[in-house]
Amino acid sequence: MINGKSYSWEDISVVMPHGEMVNFLNVDYSDGKEIEPTYGKGSNPTGYGTGNYSAEGKLTLKKEEHDKFVDWAKKQNKSLYRLPPFPVTVSYANEDQPTKTDILKSCKIVKVSQSGGQGDKELKVEYEIKILDGIWRDGLPPN
Repeated sequence: MINGKSYSWEDISVVMPHGEMVNFLNVDYSDGKEIEPTYGKGSNPTGYGTGNYSAEGKLTLKKEEHDKFVDWAKKQNKSLYRLPPFPVTVSYANEDQPTKTDILKSCKIVKVSQSGGQGDKELKVEYEIKILDGIWRDGLPPN
């Protein structure tokens, strides 16, 4: 934080294969690693075991941005679900501070939701994604 300014929505930029997005409304991503206690003598854990790592996310785009991405996919001659894994780059740039960048590596779209209703001022399209190669937080490997 510089001079009391925290990161805000205007500090986020998102890049997908078709370019930097302007008409997006939300980016949401998370990951996790299975960790389970192991037991021996007594009732307290004596250690732990680890399992799989997984990552997923959601992107909410305005219909106009979705249309740009669809046009890009058409040039690849692929449906949204058949596109090869692609990166999504999320950067956070605050005044007078170095830019922090998270890379969602090898994303695949698993669900697309779209709706419109009376009174809507803008149409939204939501992509649910699986992040196959993890979330690289400012260069830190995920697993």
